[in-house]
Amino acid sequence: MAHKITVTGHPTSSIQDYGKYLTFDMEEKGSPNAPKGIPFKSNAITYTVVLSLKQFNKLNIDRDGFSQRRFVVQGEPCLDIPFEQCTGEIGVICMQIQEIEDKGKEKKQPKQTPKKGLRAKKQEESQPQGECKKEKEKKPLLVPEGTREWMSLEEIKVPETFLQFTPGMAKQKAVEESIEKNGTVDKPIIIDPDTHELLDSYSRYFVAKKKNLDRVPVHY
Repeated sequence: MAHKITVTGHPTSSIQDYGKYLTFDMEEKGSPNAPKGIPFKSNAITYTVVLSLKQFNKLNIDRDGFSQRRFVVQGEPCLDIPFEQCTGEIGVICMQIQEIEDKGKEKKQPKQTPKKGLRAKKQEESQPQGECKKEKEKKPLLVPEGTREWMSLEEIKVPETFLQFTPGMAKQKAVEESIEKNGTVDKPIIIDPDTHELLDSYSRYFVAKKKNLDRVPVHY
């Protein structure tokens, strides 16, 4: 199985459109913590990221402003990308891409703490302590091994044969524990790549829907 790498930074090129797939370049400075499987370099490494049109559309970002944003890309390295205008030293087949806040912009804007009025204080006191604690304990989303794409539950079609039974409580509990710990199910849900029909892992789909997850990892 190919090594997985994570690249963080701003796009350094415009988006190249290849129909169902898009590419763009990213640059990351070399460091002792360079991505696994990539030789250490003291200078910057340029990556060419390949992502599907569906992955890009989920970002809900205009292409003109794309290069001004900051992203974290998780994927698999590829030294031979079958696209024409790929100038990066190393290709990255994107499995997941997320926009992140630019720390540089945060530093330029001094943080101001507004004074709380009487009404705001009462609302804060009335808020359940459990909800505040959950917000503080949010952890980064884990990408399960074997994930090929992230898909919304609405896109997955569940056959009637699965809907006729309820997964056992032991299976449900195991999946719930994974969601509480990692933010998602422990393994990808198996689907048909053409029809998006669920083929296996119904218990994970069942619990993910019960927990109101926006997206789940899938494998074809």
